[in-house]
Amino acid sequence: MLANRSHVQKLEAETKAYLKVGDRATAAKFALELQKAKEELATNEQQLNMHETAYGNSLKKIKHANEKLIELRERITKCDAELKMSAAEAEIAKLSQTFDVNLTTDFGEIESVIQQKIDQNRGKVRVAADLSEKGIAEINAEERMRGELAEQALQNFEVELGLKSPETTPMAQTAKDLGPATEKATEKQTG
Repeated sequence: MLANRSHVQKLEAETKAYLKVGDRATAAKFALELQKAKEELATNEQQLNMHETAYGNSLKKIKHANEKLIELRERITKCDAELKMSAAEAEIAKLSQTFDVNLTTDFGEIESVIQQKIDQNRGKVRVAADLSEKGIAEINAEERMRGELAEQALQNFEVELGLKSPETTPMAQTAKDLGPATEKATEKQTG
């Protein structure tokens, strides 16, 4: 049986009661049990403190790892942007080399070569723009979810502090679909 404070208090009261009536033998029995319960309670509290410390350390490690992941994500994004920029600069340098024009060449031919390069570059820009939008819907959904959770936590805290009562605190409307909006979902919301 695990000792708790109420058990220890009960044993103390019983030991005192038997002492008052003069039954030392029974009081001694309860005193021995009381001593064991106090030792067990001290051991339990020590273990609880040890587990709380271990939990706190684990939580701190998780927070630290999360911060490192955020830093890594930022560095990856920066490297990706630098890589795209350097590729664009290399393409511009390559394109500028093709403009080594002989003045005796027909200008219509030069114009068609230039227009072809412009069309190729515009196509590359469209592809890059499409690729840059990939994943934005998921990020936006995650940000909306974090905002809703933060608002709910704030409302709960306000109720805890007594700044608001549970009856006056509105229940948070949680979105059932945190993914990208579809036409059907949009029609349901507007209709």
